[in-house]
Amino acid sequence: MTLSDLASLGSFVSGLAVLASLIYLTLQIRQAERYQRAIVQQGRAARLVDTNMRAAADPEFLESVAKGANGDDDISLTQFRQYVTNVIAGLYNLEDTLLQHKAGLISDDVFDALRSSMKRDLASQAGWRAMWKLIRFRCGKEVREFVDQLLVETPLTGPRDVLAVWKTAVAAERTALQTDLYRAAQGLARHR
Repeated sequence: MTLSDLASLGSFVSGLAVLASLIYLTLQIRQAERYQRAIVQQGRAARLVDTNMRAAADPEFLESVAKGANGDDDISLTQFRQYVTNVIAGLYNLEDTLLQHKAGLISDDVFDALRSSMKRDLASQAGWRAMWKLIRFRCGKEVREFVDQLLVETPLTGPRDVLAVWKTAVAAERTALQTDLYRAAQGLARHR
C-alpha cells in the first residue's frame, strides 16, 4: 500500500467520522428541542395551576372576577381593582403563550385550546370586552391584534350560569350510568 493509498484511506475514515459526528449532533439538537418544549410546557402548566389554586382559595376574589366578567353594576371599587389585576395577569400569560407559540415551543393544539377557551370564557363577556378596551394599550402589537380578532369572531353573550350547566351534565352522566347498569343487569339475566 502506497503513501497515497494510506492518505486516501485516512480521508475516507475522516469523512466517516465527520458524518457520524453530524448525525450525533443532529440527534442531540432534536433531544434538546424536546427538553426545551417540555420545560416551557411544565412552566406554563405550573403557572396556570398556581393561578387557579390561588383563585379557588379566595371566594371573594372569584366573586370579583365573575362580577367583572359579567359587567355587574354592583361591583365595588375593590372588586373592580381585583378584576383589573386578574385581566392584566391573564394578558401577560397570553403574551407569553403567543411568543412561545411563535417560537415553536408550544404546540398548535395547546395554542388552539387557549384560543377556544378565550373565545368561550372571556371574549364573549361584556365586562371583559369593556376591560380590554380600557387596558389594551398595555399590550404589544401581537397581543392587541390577536385579541381584537377574537372579539371580531366572538359574539357577545349574556352571563352563563356555569353551575346550572354543570348540574345538567352531571344529571346526564347519572342517567347514562343508570342506563348502563340496567343493560348490564339485563345481560346477566339473559346468561343465566
